[in-house]
Amino acid sequence: MKEKYFNNKSLLALITDDFQIDYKGEHGLTHWQDVYRNTQILAKHYDIEADVFELFALLHDSKRENEYDDPAHGLRASVFVHELLRDGIISLSKEDSDRLILACKYHNSYFKTDDLIVQICLDSDKLDLGRVGIRIDTDYLLSDYARSLVEDGVYVYENRL
Repeated sequence: MKEKYFNNKSLLALITDDFQIDYKGEHGLTHWQDVYRNTQILAKHYDIEADVFELFALLHDSKRENEYDDPAHGLRASVFVHELLRDGIISLSKEDSDRLILACKYHNSYFKTDDLIVQICLDSDKLDLGRVGIRIDTDYLLSDYARSLVEDGVYVYENRL
């Protein structure tokens, strides 16, 4: 995979310095890069741009305490986003702030929304499940295009593009 350099290097440093697990592990940097790449594939299809995508990729797993069973990590990530916004470390519109918080909070559960930006975030994470041997279930994908990518075999079990 070609390495993707995130624009917000100071935020990346803050996250990796505080990361409780190995940032080179299954929920670390490579996964964040893949999630970001997935957001860009979906966003291009829908002709939409948002700063939320890069921030989601970097932050959604940032508060994991282990690689396996950590059901509260999404909630902790959403609290962290609140702190970053409050402290001026990241800056988004109110609408995009709410989107990022929502996407981080619910990315590890089945959550439905009509907001396409949040759908892209959530689907982008789920499209990378093959990296940990989990079959992607199209019933849990929110956008039509993400479902079509799985149905067409672009994203498959244990296959990282």
